[in-house]
Amino acid sequence: MNWLRSRLALVFGIDLRSLALFRAALGTVLLVDMCRRMSDAAAFYSDAGVMPRSWLAVFNDTWRVSLYMANGQTWFALALLGLEGLAALALALGWRTRLAAVVCFVLQASLLNRNAMVLIGGDILLACLLFWSMFLPLGARWSVDAGLSQRPPQPQNQHLSWASAGLLVQVMSVYFFSAILKSGREWWPDGSAVYYALQLDMYATPLAVWLRQYPDLLTALSYFVWYLELLGPLLVFSPLFSRPLRFLLLLLFMAMHLGFLLCLELGPFPFISLASLTVLAGGWIWDALDRRAPRREQALGSLPLRIYYDRDCGFCLKLCLLLRSFLVLPRAQIVPAQDYPRAKALLEANFSWVIIDHDDHAYLKWPALVLLLRRSPLFAWKGWLLSGSWAVAPGNAVYDFVGRHRDTFGRFSAALLPYGEAPFETGRVAQWFAGLCLFLLLAWNLCTVGWLPSGLFAVLTPPFRVARIDQYWNMFAPFPSREDGWFVFPGELADGTQLDVLRPEDPGISYDKPPYISLSYPNIRWHKYRENLWSAQFADNRLYYGKYLCREWNRSHPADKALKTFKMIYMLDQTQPPGQARTVEQRVLWRHECFADAPQKQEPGLPMP
Repeated sequence: MNWLRSRLALVFGIDLRSLALFRAALGTVLLVDMCRRMSDAAAFYSDAGVMPRSWLAVFNDTWRVSLYMANGQTWFALALLGLEGLAALALALGWRTRLAAVVCFVLQASLLNRNAMVLIGGDILLACLLFWSMFLPLGARWSVDAGLSQRPPQPQNQHLSWASAGLLVQVMSVYFFSAILKSGREWWPDGSAVYYALQLDMYATPLAVWLRQYPDLLTALSYFVWYLELLGPLLVFSPLFSRPLRFLLLLLFMAMHLGFLLCLELGPFPFISLASLTVLAGGWIWDALDRRAPRREQALGSLPLRIYYDRDCGFCLKLCLLLRSFLVLPRAQIVPAQDYPRAKALLEANFSWVIIDHDDHAYLKWPALVLLLRRSPLFAWKGWLLSGSWAVAPGNAVYDFVGRHRDTFGRFSAALLPYGEAPFETGRVAQWFAGLCLFLLLAWNLCTVGWLPSGLFAVLTPPFRVARIDQYWNMFAPFPSREDGWFVFPGELADGTQLDVLRPEDPGISYDKPPYISLSYPNIRWHKYRENLWSAQFADNRLYYGKYLCREWNRSHPADKALKTFKMIYMLDQTQPPGQARTVEQRVLWRHECFADAPQKQEPGLPMP
């Protein structure tokens, strides 16, 4: 049994330190995404925007539950986005980690259900990662919870559970099932897929445009992506040569996503994927880094790093514990200064904490913090940047401010940063539930590629949609689209002026292709929204987008410059095989009268007369 468990831990286990890195990366990506979404809260998540709840109630099915449906005002959407941002910050720091993960998951699922027209593949992946995070000990290392825990740390770093297996399977499902979908068409097996992907000007960056001149390289990249996605997930779970294989695959997957990041405008998707891959970092990497610490300390001197705090300041002790946890200094000693005459004299004379280094030299105030940073294996670079004499005076000023108000900080820390005793592991019932979800996840993904009957898919659909983990990994699958294009919204103002509503600063109306279409959108959310306007699935939403544009324009312009009428025209640019000229066709999607009760609709797909 011990041999079997060791094999299972090797294949399905995750190091607690890798989970800590995963937690910090996931929380940071989510926090940045929430901050970016706030600027578009009124447009995308309120009744005054492009998708009022009245339209959403008709469009969404009964399984799409969202807290955003409780109120349609902008302040309410901002409040939910802000709450999710705070929960993401708590998750990144590891403060009340499990509660933070639950809040993030519930709010993220609600956010995804509020506006499907702005979703990207990374949003679904993020929700799935948060789902598995609820069952994992993400705060067991390098966290606020771990730093203030009164329980002794778990001696073993390797964590094996149904949830760890579920998270690994979830991360690899993105690639494997995408590769299965791609294998059904000739564009990936014949090596032309990357050529067509980089021809999509709506996503292509300047680097992608430059790479188009190397067709042989694009063919090689097509095979690299397809075979890595197809074989990589199988090799990740190999019990043989697990350490070198996982490390190699980690590097290859990360290189692939860095390529996506540099060549295609995909919003946060590459960053979410890079965050998910951190779970592949084996414990041997952290052990190797950890073994360097004793050798480094021995080279510096025989004395350990000692941090002396004021015994009468509970906030000071908590701060020292947190610094030791986050700066990864587990061997640093934290002791009351009053117990050592030298430290006590320095504390009373300078009203400062005291840190004595391996060379028995004492550091106070700001230089003491810089010393801890320089000793940290993760933040030594930051300590080097802040070690200049220019930083001492302002750093000491900040330290003195905190010292003068330490009673206030102490009251806040007592409420927000209590000492913890709860275990980081979940109970047996939760793990059995995670195991059930693991098998259902495999069944769902097998249904999406047609390997299991559609009847099972229909049974699984309601719970998966309610939980918002109904995933379908069809990124550029079964083949990249050949339909590219850009929008032109020719409009007329009340005084007869003709202009492009999307680019009012440009003189006249131009139907020419922008130099880089991917850079012409405000952000990835507006990119996806306008791209979905072209889709017949969301054709009914064009009316609401038209009303939104009229409201926004007329609210900020005088009556003689009011927007009177405009058309939504999509310049359809068909990608042809190599060597053939591209064709462009104008398609009128919608005609809108800003002051009419019943705007006239142009059916999608009809050419402009």
